[in-house]
Amino acid sequence: MVIRFRAMSTGPLYHQTAEILRSRIVQNMWKQGDRLPSESQLCEEFGVSSITIRRAVATLVAEGLLVRLQGRGTFVSSDHAMVHGPPQLTSFTEDMRLRGWRSRARVTAFRTERAPAALATRLGVPAGALVHVIGRVRLADDLPITVQTAHVPALLFPGLEAHDFRYESLYEVFERNYGVKPATATEVYRASKVTDDEAELLEADPGSPAFRVERLTTDSTGRRVELVESVVRGDRYTLVLRLSASRQPAR
Repeated sequence: MVIRFRAMSTGPLYHQTAEILRSRIVQNMWKQGDRLPSESQLCEEFGVSSITIRRAVATLVAEGLLVRLQGRGTFVSSDHAMVHGPPQLTSFTEDMRLRGWRSRARVTAFRTERAPAALATRLGVPAGALVHVIGRVRLADDLPITVQTAHVPALLFPGLEAHDFRYESLYEVFERNYGVKPATATEVYRASKVTDDEAELLEADPGSPAFRVERLTTDSTGRRVELVESVVRGDRYTLVLRLSASRQPAR
């Protein structure tokens, strides 16, 4: 049987599909630990494309209702845990790959300049040291998600401009070409609104909700290798945290 969406339904088709999948989980039509039908089976049932199914499933993976197990399939989460992304430090490219989305970027800027004092302090380099500045619009399945500006010490990454960051991951280039492996990062999130310039890049309405995120990344020696500032569309990104009670006995 092919599901027919109601004419009055609103929102993108993948969102409507995700709502139906979510209701099946909530109503226990699919129970904890159940494996979902294959992508082709869901496409046939819903009468939609594989891209729509992937986006719908990825939405529920991001919410923690579903989990992907490599080589085994997609399952209803055993505890319906609400989680944001994988627990490891990942690049945008890897995070999108884990969610089943295709990632690419539009490079809006690449320049090398002297670091002002405040930026130099954050990166742990002398004031006036050369830094590479890389501006990109990051896309998932061709939908703009975030505008990023990355600052990296030029001394650590000479010749970085030779890489095509429309398709290459900055972290993968760090490790493969320079032997620098990002190990830890600190992220700060702030609620904000999209400016006129950002709205054009993100294909969003000026003043629409957004997250402003600052990530400072270090390698295994504690050396600071990247400071990236991001503006993320609020309607295409949900931050969900898993919290656990302290297991320490009360005193």
